[in-house]
Formats: sequence, structure tokens, C-alpha cells
Amino acid sequence: MSQLSMDFDAFDHDSFISLLVEHKRIGKADLALAKLLNEQRLDDYLYVFLLLLIAHSRQHSCLALEEINLQDPFELNYLVEDASQALSPFINTTMTVQALLQHPAIGEDKPLRLYGSKLYLARLANYEAKLAGYFETLARAQVTLDEEKLSSLLDFYFPPQQGTDELDWQKVACTLAVVKRFCVITGGPGTGKTTTVTKLLAILQALYARAPLTIKLVAPTGKAAARLSESIIGAKARLTLPSDLAELLPEQAQTVHRLLGVIPNSLHYRHNQDNPLHLDVLIVDEASMVDLSLMAKLVDALPKHARLILLGDKDQLASVDTGNVLSDLCENLTLGQVPNYSHELSTKLTSLSRQALPKGGHEPAQFMLEDNLAFLQKSHRFDSNSGIGQLAYAVNSNNKRKLDAVIKQGFADLQLHELNSDAYNALITRAAAHYKCYLEAINSSQSEAYIHSEFASYQLLAAVREGPYGVNELNRRIELKLAQMGLIQPTGRFYVGMPIMITQNDYQLKLFNGDIGIILRDEQGDLQASFIDEQGNVRRFYPARLPSFDRVYVMTIHKSQGSEFAHTAMILPPIQRAQQGINRQLIYTGITRAKKHFELVAQYKVLLSGMNRTVSRSSGLRERLSFTE
Repeated sequence: MSQLSMDFDAFDHDSFISLLVEHKRIGKADLALAKLLNEQRLDDYLYVFLLLLIAHSRQHSCLALEEINLQDPFELNYLVEDASQALSPFINTTMTVQALLQHPAIGEDKPLRLYGSKLYLARLANYEAKLAGYFETLARAQVTLDEEKLSSLLDFYFPPQQGTDELDWQKVACTLAVVKRFCVITGGPGTGKTTTVTKLLAILQALYARAPLTIKLVAPTGKAAARLSESIIGAKARLTLPSDLAELLPEQAQTVHRLLGVIPNSLHYRHNQDNPLHLDVLIVDEASMVDLSLMAKLVDALPKHARLILLGDKDQLASVDTGNVLSDLCENLTLGQVPNYSHELSTKLTSLSRQALPKGGHEPAQFMLEDNLAFLQKSHRFDSNSGIGQLAYAVNSNNKRKLDAVIKQGFADLQLHELNSDAYNALITRAAAHYKCYLEAINSSQSEAYIHSEFASYQLLAAVREGPYGVNELNRRIELKLAQMGLIQPTGRFYVGMPIMITQNDYQLKLFNGDIGIILRDEQGDLQASFIDEQGNVRRFYPARLPSFDRVYVMTIHKSQGSEFAHTAMILPPIQRAQQGINRQLIYTGITRAKKHFELVAQYKVLLSGMNRTVSRSSGLRERLSFTE
């Protein structure tokens, strides 16, 4: 693009743009916006702006210019029979940042921004810069503590294990989170993230006993918040805590939206930089689900003295909306390796935790937050007898040999079925048998909390929405099966026992995307949608008042994030339909929703193909937090 040297008068823009629209590479709204940004000119700037809008629609924070395939940037060649029709306007053109900087739509106080070789919508550039600045400030913050008291508390809550020299990484993580104002604690299922945090909170309150800390617990969804509350309550019960200290540890989590204070019909929240939150410590669970925009607004609302601790599994799917903050921060953390802590931090952690840390990387860290990351790698839920843990590890490490060993082992907590018509029909029959339990609870007038608990004990997950292997068709088939069994009467839009998932935030009703309800009759016999909020309270709404929703006998793997089910089933489409939608993060996330039993219906070759395919999102967050020469 440096000299815009291509002969654009000879290029058939109209035909090429029609091709993009025909093959659904761009939408009419994006085309109109790109033309507006380019002042209606037809040149290669227009196509750069279209690529930026496509990247945004795919939840990338930016368009990485160096990653554009100049020969086929719109991925048309494999769709168009006559390859000459798909010829890109970029062919034989060199794109440079210098050329883009000359465009009137790009620059400070302009709708588009450049950071290095990354092009942004201004709003996302602002969010990313704000987040990077906040993290950098926290990383440099100094914390003054009674270190002798801290060591004693660490030994009390993490006593040395007799007969082993194995490093207690939970103790290391807890130590790190105490000596730093900002800490990320990542790890897979069962590695003890919430147990570590509960001990951390007890230690912090003991250290600041003269002025107890105000602590808030949040998660991205109501379901995840309820699970965090349950985990913290369970962890507190397992610890030996003085009663006065136990009372200072919070038990009730809430959603990020509720904490920030939703303003109806607005993109803003009541709490912001000018009206900060009243807290000293903020714990954010399931941080992988928090998108760039929400994370930026959350840190904007924190008081200057606050501690921030992010919990999550870096290998799970990214947030539904733009960005992938947790993954960006944890990019270089690898199973079996020690984080590349500085010599100063390693020495301090060794001294405080009274255990010698193995040396991390030998090269100086290039990432500013290297000393703020804790990586829990030992699962306490899944041992060597757990097929779920072994399968998750095989998928996450893309280890075919390990996968084959897991399949041959015949673990009691795993059911693996090769996808065919018999396995498909059997899955539907099994799902209906599981859902029979909550429907019988309704018929026997059990409490709403019990009904919800019975429903949540099992969940069928699908990778796609459409087609015979997608959520919509599977929901229809299971509903039909339950009707044939006489367990439901699906007449009309709503019926008793119908499970629903909210798909659109309603700030007036305080119902949010991902909330699950069940249609029940009230005392007067009227149908109402029953929900359990993150505090365990029953909330009822007349169905006509509900925002958009789906039936949820089956949900997508994406929608299952932040949830756990005692029994989880998952179906993947056959290889002809799988295409690029099946990837390692998707499969891993589905497997790790299971606590006690997991069943998978999928073709072996789809599983291998998905394991071998990983997805990432373009972002400049890590680059902004890297040291420059």
C-alpha cells in the first residue's frame, strides 16, 4: 500500500465487492461503514477497513497487518471456481504502516488507531491502552508487609507434607498474591484455584486484622458466580478458621455487571473512575470469559489502593465478545515449566514460603507481568484413575499417543462413542432419561431449588447450533422424546418443565445472557419462569416479560463456560460438517465441564483434527506490556 501503486482503474471493484457479499465475507452494514471511513473512495484502504471490521466480527481486538494473506485476504480462493474472480486487490501491493498513517480516518481523536502494525477501532484501542496502563501500574506497586507473620500464616494454611519434597504451587500462588497488588492465578479444573484464594483471603484478613479488608467476589455470569459462592463456602468449611476471622471472609459472589451497577439502556455503569467501587480486594473468577471492554470498565472502577486477583483457566475458550485478556496475560505459561520469575521475586518467594523454587527462565523477562503470574498444574480432582483428567490433558497437549491410551484404558468415568446413527439415537435416549429426574421432581412438588439442582446435574453440549448435530435439532428431538415418555406436554410456546437460557441481557429485570430458568406453575396455577440467582434466591417472572431465550436441554459448549455438571455429555459433528469450527479450546472446555462423568459422541478423526487446531485472537495487549529495547 506504500504508494498505492496498483492500477485501481483497471480493477473491477464492484464485482469483487459483490463476490465478498455473495460469499458472506462482509455484511452490508460493514460495507457501508468502511465506505464512510474511506470517504466513499474505492481504493485499497477500503479493503483494509473491511478486513478490520471482519476481524472485529470474529472478536479480534485489532487487525494485525503483518498477518494478512496478501494473496487471498478474504479467504475466497477455495470457494470460487474461477480463481481469477477472487484475485485480491492487494496482490503485488506492499502494505505499510506509513501509508496508513496518512489516512484522514486514522490517528489520535480519529475513528481508527494504529499501534505498531495493528489497526484498531478507536474504542477498542482505548480499552486496551487503559488496561495495559493499569496492569503496568499495579505491577510496579510496592507492598509493605509483616513478612515474619506472613511466613507463619503460610505454614499454618499450607503445612509441609511429610515424606515429599514436591513444591506446593498453591502456597507459591498464595504468597505471590499477598506480596503483589495484582496477581493472575491460572490452572485447569481441580488445581485448587478457589481453595488457594480462600486461604489467601484468610491470610490477608489476618495480616490486616486492625482494619479488616472489604473483599468482593465476582464472576462473569450468574451461574459462574453461584459456583464461586459454593466453592468458597466449601473451602471455608474445610479450613480451621477462628470464628471472628471466618466472618470476615465473603461467601456470596455476584456478577461483574451487578457489582459495577448497570444503568438501563446505557453502555456505562454507575461505578467508574469518578465513582469507584468501595472495596480493598477484588477476586474475579472465570476471568477467561471477561472480554476486553468489560475488563477495562472493571479496572476503571477500582479504587487506587485495591488489590486485583484474576482466576481462570487460560486454556478454555475465549470470551464470547471481543478480546482474550486472560490468554494474552498467560501466553508463555506451559505445562511442566516454571514461570520465568525474576531473581528478586524467586528469592522472596523462597524465603516467605520456606520452600526452594526451581529456577525459571535464564533470560531476562520480556513481559512486565511475568512476576504477577501463578500457574497451578497439579489437579486434586482428577488423579491417575480419572479418565476425565487424562482425556482433558491429552486434548490440551495435543498428544495423540496419550489420547489412544485413554481410549484403550476404559476409565469408569468416561464413555466414548464413535458417532453413527445408533450412537446418535442412543445419546438422545440417555439425555431424556437423565432429564426425567428433574421432571419427576416437578411432578412431586419438590422445592424450586431442588428442581434446579436436579436439572443442573446433567447437561448435553453441542459444538454447533444448526444441522442434525446442532443445539436446535437436538433440543427438538429430546423434547419429542420426553413428550413420548409422558413427562412433558409441549403445547404452546411455554409448558411446565421447559428449561430456558436467557440470550440477551435485560438490565431492568436483572436477567443476563446465560441465566437458566425452568417454567413452573405458581400457587395460582399460572406459568412462571423460575430462576435461582447467585445468592441462591428464587426469582420468578411471567414468561411474556422475558428477554430473548432458547430452550436448553442442549447448549453450545461456548454457553457452558463457567458451569460444571456432575454428568456432562458432548457431541461433535462429523468431519464433513466440522470444518474449522472444532478446535482444541472448544473440546477441552467441553470435557472440563464434567465433575464426575463425561461421555463423548464423536468421530475419532474429528477429535484428532480438533486437537490439532488451536485458535487465537489478534491483540496488542501483551505487546503493550512488553519491555522494549
